[in-house]
Amino acid sequence: MLKPVALCTLLLFFATLHLQAQIYIAPDGDDGNPGTLQQPYGTFPKAIQESMPGDTIYVRGGVYDLVNTITISAVKSGTEDQLVTITAYNEEVPLLDFSGQSFGSKGISLRANYWHFIGLQIKGAGDNGMEINFGSNNIIERCQFYENRDTGLQLSNGSADNRILNCDSYYNADPPDYGDADGFAPKLTVGSGNYFYGCRAWVNCDDGWDGYLRGADDVTTTLENCWTWGNGYLKDGTDPGPQANGNGFKMGGGDNSNSDLLMHHMVLINSVAFSNKNKGFDQNNNVGSMTLYNCTGYDNLTANYRIQRTLNPGQTLTVKNSASYQGLVQLGSFAVQETNSWLAPFSVTADDFLSLDTS
Repeated sequence: MLKPVALCTLLLFFATLHLQAQIYIAPDGDDGNPGTLQQPYGTFPKAIQESMPGDTIYVRGGVYDLVNTITISAVKSGTEDQLVTITAYNEEVPLLDFSGQSFGSKGISLRANYWHFIGLQIKGAGDNGMEINFGSNNIIERCQFYENRDTGLQLSNGSADNRILNCDSYYNADPPDYGDADGFAPKLTVGSGNYFYGCRAWVNCDDGWDGYLRGADDVTTTLENCWTWGNGYLKDGTDPGPQANGNGFKMGGGDNSNSDLLMHHMVLINSVAFSNKNKGFDQNNNVGSMTLYNCTGYDNLTANYRIQRTLNPGQTLTVKNSASYQGLVQLGSFAVQETNSWLAPFSVTADDFLSLDTS
């Protein structure tokens, strides 16, 4: 026979135990439904409101015509052991279309921690397709961000230790100025420890990746197996002007008032920049450490690599096992280099590539 204290403890355990729930949302759903597969909810705010750590929100395929920002606040955070997952259902393709949104409005504002997004398409937002804003330890996986009116995916306000995996960001442009819309932007007030793997950014009107800082300092971002090309142009191939910078990987820099101080330590591994309007790998006045391993620059109009400005004391530029073809390499004498294609006795020809077809 259980003692009263033990029985009360057991009852309290079961009362507080949350069984992981499956929540469903569909374009033809209704928030008056119970949120099941057969009777899904109709809006994202309802599904998010009902979620708890460990739950999975399944998003059925189809077009969701949206005009309001989807905000996930900090009180809806998951935990290290129980993330909240929001994922496309099976092989279906959910498109979150914010094309009717007013200019300046974000598509998704992720202010929570420990969320896992999988397989969503985010299009046409009035500003960022998604902004991770104060959010950390999130995973964004196999999502697409395109035709948004600012950067596809931006990380802001100390957002740290997020993982962006196998995502694409393309055709993002911010009229009428066309000077800010990047593919991915760990910039301005970003936190440290963010990691991009297998991501691609192409034909964004500003840069593929932008690490420009304003308010943050001494942060580290890592990119591995990432591609970027064709940036600095619009979807129709036109050049909107010099304010559309057109760099592939912009690795840092800051406002004129503090550009000598801000350090964005960038690590790029096995990453490729080609056919960008400006530079492939661009220092942009970054005075922090930069490390490039097994990277390739090809056919970037200004330079494949340009990292010439002296770094802050104690910081290093390391470029190893990297290649350049049909483009300039402009590195400062302080660079630590090893087995790069532009160093003797190496040379690069078209025959060294399986293909140079960028179409």
